[in-house]
Amino acid sequence: MQKSTVIFELTDGEIRAFWFSIPPFKKLVHNSIAVKFDRIPIPTGIIEQGTVRDENALIDMLSTYRSQHPGNYQKVYLAISLQQGFIGSYTLPWLSKTDRKSAIPLLVDEEISIARSDLLYDFLVISEEKHKSLQVLLGATRRSILEQYAFILGQAGFRVNGVDFAYSVLGQALGFEADKDVLYLQGEFGSIHMALFRGIVPKSVRSLPSLLPKDASEGRENGWIDELKNEIGRFLLYHRTQQPDYNLKRLVWSGGSDIDQLAQELSASNHNLMVEQATLKDIPDSWQKLLEENKGFGEVTIGYGLRILSHRQGLNLWRQPTIKQKVKKTYLRLAFLASMLLMAGTLIWLSLCQMALPLQQEVTQLSSQGNRIEEQNRQQEALAAAWNKVSIHSEKVGERLVRVQALAGAELKIEQIIYKQGSLSVRGSANDSKSVQDIIQALRALGWEDPSLSSYKLTALNIVEFTLNAKQGNILSQDSDMVK
Repeated sequence: MQKSTVIFELTDGEIRAFWFSIPPFKKLVHNSIAVKFDRIPIPTGIIEQGTVRDENALIDMLSTYRSQHPGNYQKVYLAISLQQGFIGSYTLPWLSKTDRKSAIPLLVDEEISIARSDLLYDFLVISEEKHKSLQVLLGATRRSILEQYAFILGQAGFRVNGVDFAYSVLGQALGFEADKDVLYLQGEFGSIHMALFRGIVPKSVRSLPSLLPKDASEGRENGWIDELKNEIGRFLLYHRTQQPDYNLKRLVWSGGSDIDQLAQELSASNHNLMVEQATLKDIPDSWQKLLEENKGFGEVTIGYGLRILSHRQGLNLWRQPTIKQKVKKTYLRLAFLASMLLMAGTLIWLSLCQMALPLQQEVTQLSSQGNRIEEQNRQQEALAAAWNKVSIHSEKVGERLVRVQALAGAELKIEQIIYKQGSLSVRGSANDSKSVQDIIQALRALGWEDPSLSSYKLTALNIVEFTLNAKQGNILSQDSDMVK
């Protein structure tokens, strides 16, 4: 079967497997025909009172069974014995959904003696009256037991999604009324299992060995029935003394004709006791056919499947590990997504870098060219400023030099005037030294700074030959003032 859901029930004597396919639309629920029910005998000693004694043997059996049923499975569920667990109902003050999650662990610590490190539990709200009361169903078992079951099924290729007690499933599947006491009898493998229910909650479970052999005489048969009636009477008497509100009026049986006969004898001795055969309601026709073919064996797995098919709430003792696995998968997916985003970002960054590298080189080249152009522009501006400066004052400087030249006269001759970069050099001759002093003073008057003799020579004819140096000084500033 492709994409099937499988439900296992593990008992001391056999493995029961119910296969079904969940239709894609809710309207097709009652038209499901892809169903199958298998019973796999287990040799004595592999499972005892719900505890697996031989893991390897059970793994081999389930692996062989898995090889006979190739395909993909949507979900795998497991119904286990109540012998290694705890279940009970409690009435609490009404709590909001947020407060329930923190209050239930306190109830677990108070009612269950299993160490928290080795404990798996779940709860189900049976009924509630808002702001008044809250009734919850609490189930718990040892973590080590469920992990062993999950490991065995996992090794065989079945990954567990949910776990519940077999009698918890029965209580819901048979639709027992709230706060009503019901005695449930089931015959299988030479023994009788009986459970006392209060509503859907199994209050007590007990097994009685040795069903009547098929070839037993009539007298022996009567003695056997009387013995079982006495054992059941003592079982019920104990609970009558323990429960002040005990009120048993219904007996439900499942199995062969022997269990039917025992139920009728119990009803005859207690006229207030209504006897009926276990019946699952509102199940598809194909499921009903399987149930009729496997009376006393298929009620748990088919009832579990009906709960899944109708999306009813129930206990899931494997909920905590499942949530942890989901959280772990979520973190792994987020980590994978983050790594993929990082890799994608890195690749994009590298590609952008490759694309940007020629642009960077071009920008560098353009930058250096721009720097050179700026430097050239600065030089051109400096040259332009210098040219403007020279062009503005060149005519005025010429006029000053003409004035210097005009200082010559009969007593003083100027032979050469040199002007270079703001420095003035005047070479000439005079009849006496007084004329030289007069020209120095005249240069000062014309605005030349620091006029001084650089050479002085008196000839045989008493002619003074001289050379004067001066700086531009205030000439340009004075010329500027004149321009203004």
